[in-house]
Amino acid sequence: MSSNHLKSWGIFIGLIVGVLVGIIFNEIGENSVTRWIDSNVLWPVGNVFLRSLFMIVVPLVFSSLTLGVANLGNTQTLKGLGVRVLLFYITTTFFAILIGQSLVNTVQPGVGAVNAEDRQAIIEQNEDRIASLKEKSSMVPKSLWPGIIESVIPKNILRQFTDFNMLSIIFVSILFGIGMMYLKDEKSQQVLRDGLAGVANISVMVVHWVMKIAPYAVAALVASAVFKFGSKVIFVIAQYMGLVIVGYLIQFFIVYGALLKYLVKISPKEFYKRASAIFLTSFSTASSNGTMPVTIQVLQEKFGVPQRITSFSIPIGATFNMDGTALFEVIAALFIAQVYGVDLSLTSHIVLVFLVLVTSIGVAGVPGGSRPILMMAMAAVGIPMEGIALILGVDHILDMGRTVVNVTGDTVAALFLAKRSGVDLNQNMKNIPAS
Repeated sequence: MSSNHLKSWGIFIGLIVGVLVGIIFNEIGENSVTRWIDSNVLWPVGNVFLRSLFMIVVPLVFSSLTLGVANLGNTQTLKGLGVRVLLFYITTTFFAILIGQSLVNTVQPGVGAVNAEDRQAIIEQNEDRIASLKEKSSMVPKSLWPGIIESVIPKNILRQFTDFNMLSIIFVSILFGIGMMYLKDEKSQQVLRDGLAGVANISVMVVHWVMKIAPYAVAALVASAVFKFGSKVIFVIAQYMGLVIVGYLIQFFIVYGALLKYLVKISPKEFYKRASAIFLTSFSTASSNGTMPVTIQVLQEKFGVPQRITSFSIPIGATFNMDGTALFEVIAALFIAQVYGVDLSLTSHIVLVFLVLVTSIGVAGVPGGSRPILMMAMAAVGIPMEGIALILGVDHILDMGRTVVNVTGDTVAALFLAKRSGVDLNQNMKNIPAS
């Protein structure tokens, strides 16, 4: 049994152990002992893993993406890959939105789910968080236009790198890669290629080292999450949670499974087996960017996808491709509308779909993830923004699931690009053992 297979099983075992420990702690309740263990054992162990992955993302993305663009050879090839991957992302995100909309309108989990008194009590408990999210949601339209110009084109490159602004990092990497294509001094070009290749190789090596602690970190992260966000609130909106999870599963198995079988033409079962480390890492970290090094590593080592494909598509996907987020947002918005008795017109439904589609594909400069974006979309169609309080208690758990869907979409897109670029994925998988 190879070390990679042991690592995947180790992460899965860590996930199970984390859930069990979290449930036990949640049942015991919050006291000085459980708080101390969470603050001084669980969170620090998980934080070491998270910070180590984030630490390596910027050098890995910049070196790999710049080198990948330069190795494409010409701007026509770059344009072709870019158009294909963006069309793929838009299509899968649109499917995710339709799945979410169909589910929530069919089941209608919000109708009569919460009475007025309970609804108001939940809002009052989350008053500060709602006020903060409202402020952030007001930034969303400006971030789309013209604010996106400031987010993409930096005045200070180094500051964008330290601030972890992925849109700017991607823009600068592509710009430098195109510049290398046109660099006439072959000696200088080779020096740059060798230097970037060295940084990329070292980054991959560091990822291997970090992944050695993954089973323990996953156990710690999941235990901490279950302990904090246990079952008290979950049961109140269990139907809503179940609907979101069903949506995730449809996108994960049916949509991606069909794309793998009919478009990429590889076995979905083999894909899910080989990509297990990606799923488990994205679930435990709840971060597409944090999972990026693992996604690149698995695609190259388990599917034989060339570095020029992974280094181009995965950083862009982690920023622009948000299938799970789009699916979650439309279900959450319509669930809250049902709870408040807001009857949306056909036009409002179309506007909501458009807003979720546009804002899920990389809204720059908005802190706090998908929640401010969701609130902006709700306000645009007349759904009370205060209603987000109803789902805040379970959002972290659902965030873990939507990250898995987001990252899986990135992975399938990379395989699609590899297939379209002439890579024989089935032959590669025959030559590379799954375990």
